[in-house]
Amino acid sequence: MAPEQPSQNSDALSGDVSRFSAFLEKSGLSCLLIEQAEGRAELRFTGPFEGRNVVWRCEFITLTAELHRLAQEVAPAPESLRNFIEIGEPSSDGVPIRVGLALSCIDAAAIDKMMLMIRRYKNLRRGRHEYGEAVNPLPSPRSVQDR
Repeated sequence: MAPEQPSQNSDALSGDVSRFSAFLEKSGLSCLLIEQAEGRAELRFTGPFEGRNVVWRCEFITLTAELHRLAQEVAPAPESLRNFIEIGEPSSDGVPIRVGLALSCIDAAAIDKMMLMIRRYKNLRRGRHEYGEAVNPLPSPRSVQDR
């Protein structure tokens, strides 16, 4: 799944669900992958939220990548994280959502499963929602020394 480079004025970046859905259908895509780097993907897709279909502006991130990000921004960084979904305020270009999962990588299969999870989740609401057990996805200093 290679990132598509949409023009700034195209339907690809529209927050209008009808225009964006038409773009996806015409392109034969299930989502628009904007950017992908190690442990992180930025994409756009459609799905239900608050009783209507919306365009999700999604940052999908592994917990390892999230811990690295937090280590650069917050001192001290937390030692562990839980899976999370964080939904922001809707705007004219869609609804921002961040999804952090305890995965080793983000690939096409992980993106498909995440979109399915968001589309099927009936109680999505604004704010940060954590779930599951806290995990420390980074190796402990001792396990690194033992190698």
